[in-house]
Order: sequence, then C-alpha cells, then structure tokens
Amino acid sequence: VPRAIAYHRPDSVEDAVALLNDSSHQPLAGGTVLNGDDDPTPVTMVDLQGCGLDGISGDAGRLRLGAMTTLHDMVNDDRVPTGLAGAAQAELPSTLRTLATVGGTVATGNADSILLAALLVHDARVELVGPGGYEMLSLADLLKAGVAAGHVVTAVEFDPSGDCVRQSTARTPSDTPIVSATARNAADGVRLALTGMADYPVLTDPRDPTTGLEPISDFRGSADYRRKLAEVLTKRAVNAIGGVA
Repeated sequence: VPRAIAYHRPDSVEDAVALLNDSSHQPLAGGTVLNGDDDPTPVTMVDLQGCGLDGISGDAGRLRLGAMTTLHDMVNDDRVPTGLAGAAQAELPSTLRTLATVGGTVATGNADSILLAALLVHDARVELVGPGGYEMLSLADLLKAGVAAGHVVTAVEFDPSGDCVRQSTARTPSDTPIVSATARNAADGVRLALTGMADYPVLTDPRDPTTGLEPISDFRGSADYRRKLAEVLTKRAVNAIGGVA
C-alpha cells in the first residue's frame, strides 16, 4: 500500500486540480486500486468524494455517469442498459462494487476490464478537467493516451440504445476472462470491443478483430491462443446480436 504522508479532501473540482498539479499528489476515488498498490513511494492523497461528482443523469439520447458513481449504483439503476449493468456487476465482487467508481475504472484502464469494453461499444466519451479547463475525449482515445497528470475524470457519458452482448473465456467461471468480446448493434453498424488483447480494452473491426493487435503471452494463455479466442468469441458475440462478422 502506498505510504500516505498527507490527505486532502477538497470540496470542488477546481481545488482538486490545483492540488494534483503537484506530482506527489494522487487522486483517491473508491480506493480499490490505490489501496491495492504495492508501490511504497510516499504520496499525498487527494480524496475526490467531496467534489460532487457522483450521480446518474440524462435521457434516452445520452446517459451521464458522474465519475464518483459506484459500480453498485450502475448495477441498480434501471436507466443503465442490461448488458452494461451486467458488465459493471461482473467487473468486481460485491464487496468492492460499493467502493469502485466509474472514474477510477476509466483512469486505471485495466486491459481486462469488461466494463470498459461495454462502455466502448456504447460510444462512451469522457469529460476531464485540468489546468487548461474542461475537455471531452472519446473513451477509446483516452485509454490509448491515458489520463494526463494533473487532470481529473469528472464524468462518462454514453449512448444507452442497443444493448450489448458479451462472450468470454476464463480459467474458471469466477475468474477474470482471458479474452472477452463485447458487441453492440449501433446506428453505424456493429461495434466490437475486446479485452485481453492489448494494454487496454480496444475497439476493433468485427470482420477482422485481431489485425494490428499484439496480445501478451502469460500463464493464462499464449498470444496465439488469445488470437484464436478473440476470433471465436467475436463470432459468437456478433451472432448473438444478429450481426454479421
């Protein structure tokens, strides 16, 4: 666990950004990642709970998730599509879903995150604020670039139409998937996202899902095995939504 040498709980996003301009300061959302980090480097924690960043709002066109909205809140809100709520439920065990936040999940960019994959196929965009003010990036671009130092994720918005379907393979039913494929029928065609195939979940072409991807080989499976899984799971996911891969 990082050694916290100081703690701040700002009551505005602007104050949080000012504090995070110091590279020794780290944002604290739900704490499920930061508290699990084994890096002993001393840090000053900036708790975002007082910044008013929680809550779900919007309509049938776009839904907005405040960055401090928990995965538990996503699971239990009827406005969140079933497939996306299911991804939030499967992301972490119940003991952590009440703590883990949408913003923390986005900022971490875990390669195996099925919630991020579901948000990708729902055309998610991420609102951030930094020293230069507010900006909006596609989730795909943010995962590729990472959250810049001194910036705070304030919200995630997405298109709730056209529910998504996930297919995955894991070592055990309760284990994190080695590879997963999430598909959704969108207005511009089938959108597909894969986990376990890159350093972060990626959008890819459902007709040729593995081109350009360089998955790792580890104790769960070789790179070739992951490619084969991605091809099979893509076909299953796309077929499940009535698309063509």
